[in-house]
Amino acid sequence: MLERKTNLRALRLRHDIPLSELSAASGLSNQYISRAELGEISPTPRLEDKLGAAVDAVILRRRERLSALERSFAVRKGRLLQREEGAADE
Repeated sequence: MLERKTNLRALRLRHDIPLSELSAASGLSNQYISRAELGEISPTPRLEDKLGAAVDAVILRRRERLSALERSFAVRKGRLLQREEGAADE
């Protein structure tokens, strides 16, 4: 049996979005999302909207984390291997 690959599944796999992250953003279970990705659940406009909003939320969250990383890196650039100020030995 051939697996039907939806655009959601392709995006999720290509961009390393775990089902758990999409589940948390959508309020849908991992199993439900997986079944929708495999075409086992009829695509409704409501489901499409809910999953689209979840992907938007994932993008926003990742953008915010990346911006925080950029700011932290800018402060430490050129001094990456220096001891962090105020850091205790691990």
